[in-house]
Amino acid sequence: MEEGIVVTWNLSEGEGFERGDTLLEVETDKMVAEVPALESGTLMEILVEEQAKVKVGDILALIDPSEKSSRKIEIPAKTEQAPSQKKPKSPPASYDPTHSFVHDEKDQDHIRAVPGARRIAKRDGIELKAVMGTGPAGRIERSDVDKFFKKEPEGASFEQPFGPQMGPGGVRFLRRGNQSGTPLVLLHGFAADLHSWRLIHGPLSRNRDVIAFELPGHGESKVWQENGGLQALAEHLEQVIIELELGTVDIVGHSLGGAIAVYLASQQTNMVRRLTLLAPVGFGTEINLSAVEPFTEELSESEIKLALSRLFYDLRWISKDLIEATKKNFGSSNRRAQAKDLLKSIFPSGTQEWDGHSLLCKLNQPVRILWGEEDLILPVRHLNGLPGWVAQHRLSKVGHVPQIEAAPLLLRILQADPA
Repeated sequence: MEEGIVVTWNLSEGEGFERGDTLLEVETDKMVAEVPALESGTLMEILVEEQAKVKVGDILALIDPSEKSSRKIEIPAKTEQAPSQKKPKSPPASYDPTHSFVHDEKDQDHIRAVPGARRIAKRDGIELKAVMGTGPAGRIERSDVDKFFKKEPEGASFEQPFGPQMGPGGVRFLRRGNQSGTPLVLLHGFAADLHSWRLIHGPLSRNRDVIAFELPGHGESKVWQENGGLQALAEHLEQVIIELELGTVDIVGHSLGGAIAVYLASQQTNMVRRLTLLAPVGFGTEINLSAVEPFTEELSESEIKLALSRLFYDLRWISKDLIEATKKNFGSSNRRAQAKDLLKSIFPSGTQEWDGHSLLCKLNQPVRILWGEEDLILPVRHLNGLPGWVAQHRLSKVGHVPQIEAAPLLLRILQADPA
């Protein structure tokens, strides 16, 4: 990495933070990464605005370490900052922020737009000359492209709405990228949501049609009323894929999502072209249910943090945003009750009884499995005994969520697949 783009600041100037809190998000050519605080302190001044491109080593903000900090930092003079990193000057009093600016045809090669706006426009096939900028001197902001995309003005046609949408069967999904080639379907695990793929979804969508599904009863998908456990859940998602007319797909499945992927591939050989499994359910009898069941209870913030700590090897991934999202996932008593029923249907005796291993051994599709060696939910030894044609990746210093802790490697593997 040589440079990146500041996507968003999670704090405002003057706001305090604790060690481990997410300060900002930075996008590289591979992924969007959360930048955690390595010690407690206060964000005194932001020197680089959102959507600005920065190089490795550039100073992004001034931080005042708390008294508990193990070290102090030397604050450089502001004059040392590159002009491109300074905050923009305040607009004149006559400037109207609601004014929209349309670029002349002859000036299309020199359209003023922030990097984030250019990125979104390129990704979604939007011509910047058709977008009205609301920034200083008509500069096109990221929000301008978002609004243009949502309004779908006359003369512009887009098949994909911007952001997550509700699909067939009450299943929410997020679809990004060119709708050509073989779609790539992402299936998350128990107690997660479609945002668990956020570190790889965007980069993958630059060259592929990528759809992240939200399992019924999870996130903002509707509550699922059927019974039948994993098999019925898989059949429900199979119908969603059919109704969305995705055709043949590649599937990446994590944990419970991995088991669903195996079942779909075994039942619908013409639907699934390739499988990538991340610590899937169904490859051994052992499972640490005591680490999973707390997610179905009404927990305090500290209890959620403890439960999440069992999923990661590197605890710095546990941010306030992740804690809040986890709390919201099963926020209602109805959702928690359904989640408990789902666990009981899949693990009635407290062990794994669904045999995905045997189903996988009969598949004709290419299969690869990634498993963290520090997984505290499903042990990596479940990889033992698999057929030689199944590609195995045993990941050191990775817990139960390789799509987060080993996101660069997973991206590298998936990007090598033909669309």
